[in-house]
Amino acid sequence: MAVADARRLLFIRTDRLGETLLALPAAVALRAASPQVHLTLLVQPALQPLLAGVPGIDEVLAYDEAAPSPWWLRALRLARALRPRRFDLAVVSNPKKELHLAVWLAGIPVRAGYGRKWGGLLTHRVPDRKALGERHEVEYNLNLVNAVVGPLTPGSVPTVRLPLREDAQGLLLQRLARHSVQGTDPFLVVHPWTSNPMKRWPSARYRELVRVMAQRLPVVVVGGPEAAGWASDVIPSGQPRVVNLVGGLSLSELAELLRGARLLVSNDSGPVHLAAAVGTPTLVLFGTPDPAAGPRRWGPWGNHHTVIWKRSMEEIAVDEVVAAVEGTLQH
Repeated sequence: MAVADARRLLFIRTDRLGETLLALPAAVALRAASPQVHLTLLVQPALQPLLAGVPGIDEVLAYDEAAPSPWWLRALRLARALRPRRFDLAVVSNPKKELHLAVWLAGIPVRAGYGRKWGGLLTHRVPDRKALGERHEVEYNLNLVNAVVGPLTPGSVPTVRLPLREDAQGLLLQRLARHSVQGTDPFLVVHPWTSNPMKRWPSARYRELVRVMAQRLPVVVVGGPEAAGWASDVIPSGQPRVVNLVGGLSLSELAELLRGARLLVSNDSGPVHLAAAVGTPTLVLFGTPDPAAGPRRWGPWGNHHTVIWKRSMEEIAVDEVVAAVEGTLQH
């Protein structure tokens, strides 16, 4: 089948929040290359509600790659689910042999992805150079689209914004109001954790940052359920303008919190890319000498973001972060 004749497209990204959000521009670019097509996004189950209704994406399906089954059995089940949908083209953004096998077993004629982890099952293969950290993750994903539709025209990379969730926004405003933060009040969001402990700025420094900034405006501290027991490490006692929402927000509620914030301060983590996807500026801390783990590849995508990048997190001083936050708030 000629790519130009494809009418039903599948874009697959089944890993974590940040990686999936950074794949959205490529997915939407794939759709934009043929505006009359139907585009389906396949993501992990937790992200399905968050991404439903994103402009340019017609359907969001869930795939649980953590299901307790042999990988080949998961691939067979996924293939059986995909085959009746009669996709013409599939782009596999995160290389996994079970995904490559699934799109092959599903009989999808055009299959693009990286040339490893059973990449021989693909019809269009791109060398995987991500470990070199030469480009941004968004650009790596766009390379996959280029492989099947040709190079995009300069300036044609779409900006993807998550739609407003009014129900989540309403619940969030009620929670903030209980902490004397009204919907029109400016506030700062701080996310002090990551899945990789090596990427975390020391808790004591976050604690001092929160203390200093709470003297200027309300500070909302957020994190996943796994971080609920660590909140006291970064929240100073006796600070009425510090709101603890760690472990208490759905992804949709977190998106609406970030949409209303003046700024997010965070390590390299999924909420950074969620903030960017709702149009909120970020200040992101990186402490690594490795370009493949640094902001060149994983920094926030778009404008109005600030990055502090040192060889280690220990080299980033509180005063430096406070100055960067105040500089952003002044603008």
